[in-house]
Amino acid sequence: MLNFFGFLFCAVVIFLAGKKLAHYGDLIAELTGLGKAWIGLILMASVTSLPELMVGISSSALVGSADLAVGDIWELCL
Repeated sequence: MLNFFGFLFCAVVIFLAGKKLAHYGDLIAELTGLGKAWIGLILMASVTSLPELMVGISSSALVGSADLAVGDIWELCL
């Protein structure tokens, strides 16, 4: 039961963060004059790639396993 509530909590946090990200992306697009598609492409692509970046950094620096970093990069290429 604890797993369900943990999952539900994380899902709500991700939903709210995504909603805020989209709102701020619209504001940035209006302020800069760039299209919403360009801001969405740049902002959303950057934010969704951050977990892979953190896995690559932690696998190289903390764990000392280059195999994890290479596997992560290979996953991004496919």
